[in-house]
Amino acid sequence: MKTNNQIDFKKIVLFYNIEIAGVEDLVNKIFNDFNERFNEIVKIPLVLNTEGDLLNEYEQQLIKTDLIVCVGGDGTVLRLAQSVIGHEIPIFGIRMGRLGFLTESTAQEAKEKINSILNGDFYIEKRKLVQANYDEQNYFALNDFVIGRKNLGKTASIGVWINGMPIAEYRSDAIIIASATGSTGYTLSIGGPVLMPSAESIIIMPLAPHLTPSNPIILPSGDEVALQVLRDDDSIMVADGLHEYSIQTDKKILISVSKENIAFLRINNSYNFLNRVADRLGWLRKDHNLDIS
Repeated sequence: MKTNNQIDFKKIVLFYNIEIAGVEDLVNKIFNDFNERFNEIVKIPLVLNTEGDLLNEYEQQLIKTDLIVCVGGDGTVLRLAQSVIGHEIPIFGIRMGRLGFLTESTAQEAKEKINSILNGDFYIEKRKLVQANYDEQNYFALNDFVIGRKNLGKTASIGVWINGMPIAEYRSDAIIIASATGSTGYTLSIGGPVLMPSAESIIIMPLAPHLTPSNPIILPSGDEVALQVLRDDDSIMVADGLHEYSIQTDKKILISVSKENIAFLRINNSYNFLNRVADRLGWLRKDHNLDIS
């Protein structure tokens, strides 16, 4: 793996979720350990405005930095991603949450791995977003879009077209359209496939379908999915579990792989996606030692 020591990180942001225990202590420790090794370190807490977006003054600081060290869980990374779309600023994630599919480091490894960054021992991994166009507006998600009824317990009827061809009318709680990154998110919990993060693909999967197949459909980049709620106006589209948008029955949602990327910073010979998934999901038995040589 080639290093990227030609990248000169002068300004970094420590972005952190203040609601997770121990996060502020870790952020302060990183700040004190590396304050003199970067030109500038800025601490930005995850604080939202009344619309559920990161405060504008914080977003402006995020997009003007060279590197973002994100301390929290995958939810913190997803929230951060919404604020840096279109800028491809490298994100280095430190896991304080439970799973951490998107993060690179544990809290205990943070100092060592930040030193590796300073030594140029890293690479940049870019992951595609999925994009939804609805009512002449574009929306983006790193993980997924979920389209369904606003009220739980009521089945939604949703038509699906792929490249203009009608495929199904799903009667289900919702339809999930996930990116390759999102394959370890919502769709995984309902039996969906795990895709390599480099795959420029999208997954279509119904949630709790009623008398219709639940088989996931995987589409390559360049294909477009159209969805339309066929009955009732009380429906929503949710992006990355963060933002809700009202959906009307007379308008289609067009979803495809976006040209936009989110950039993650990985330490050489440290991050392996499939090993991370196997560890998080318990695929490897602790009482067996598999020969991986």
